[in-house]
Amino acid sequence: MENGEEGPGDVRGGADQALAMAGARPQRGAPRHEVAEYALMGLLRDGPAHGYRLAAAFEPVGRLGQILRLKMSLMYAYLHKLERQGWVTARTEAGEGGRQRREFAITPAGETAFDRWVAEPVGATREVRLDFMVKLAFASERDQRIAVALVGRQTQAASDRLERLRAQLARLPASERDGVVGLVLGHRARQTEATLIWLAEVRERLGASPGAKSAE
Repeated sequence: MENGEEGPGDVRGGADQALAMAGARPQRGAPRHEVAEYALMGLLRDGPAHGYRLAAAFEPVGRLGQILRLKMSLMYAYLHKLERQGWVTARTEAGEGGRQRREFAITPAGETAFDRWVAEPVGATREVRLDFMVKLAFASERDQRIAVALVGRQTQAASDRLERLRAQLARLPASERDGVVGLVLGHRARQTEATLIWLAEVRERLGASPGAKSAE
């Protein structure tokens, strides 16, 4: 981004490279799913769609463009992964000029997984910028009450985290509070405090919306 501005989460390059950049690591058993995969399922929650329509949502002026950017090649890699998981299905149909194209749809199992993911608060403050914002975007569009409940759960999670950070700071010997560990914990605490202030503002705005009674 120019001038040091912090932009949307940007996932680029080949699938392996982008997965590594996103923090994904090979795991045995159930595959790990990235926020972009849930974003794709959220888009398909509105109905079946072709790849180009899905990709448009991640463009700068798209539905999720201000939160997350996703290169088309990686998007298809994620869709195929979701298809193997049984959360997405695909069918091939004839497009313009006789060219074939694939239409993707979410399965009942995918809907269940997506709804469960949306309802859960994120665990770390750094995940608010990307993961939580995607959750909030879909929750707000679907039902303001779901969004209010999500913000409430995230507020509680952030409050618990802040309490733990303050306890860690309090346990530090006086000689270490101005050292690296103390500075890092202090920074995390400040970030969490700022997040709590922002969450209060979000909840106030959502609460002011028609029909936005808490679903907690």
